[in-house]
Amino acid sequence: MTTAAEELETEVRRLRIRIISLTPAQLDEATATAPSRRQAIIDALAEFSSITSARREVPWLSDQALADQVVVLLEHGLSTSARLSEDERDDQIRTLTEAAVRLRRALA
Repeated sequence: MTTAAEELETEVRRLRIRIISLTPAQLDEATATAPSRRQAIIDALAEFSSITSARREVPWLSDQALADQVVVLLEHGLSTSARLSEDERDDQIRTLTEAAVRLRRALA
């Protein structure tokens, strides 16, 4: 596994823990970058989908599924990157990692 992939997996774990720890009231709180943390997550899900899934719409499931949706989309991106050339793979993983870090910071 590449260092870039390991960094993405670390961000996936951090995000999962961070999102699970948020209460509904905290999800409703506005942040510096989004009207609410929930909206920041929804926007990030759309961004992850645009990077790895040809902008397929991400269905709204529930607050309880937000962490799972983030994990699934990021892990999907990691698995689909394996089919790319080395340069494209590294670019996709780096792009996903940067988006994941932005989301984690927005949720702080």
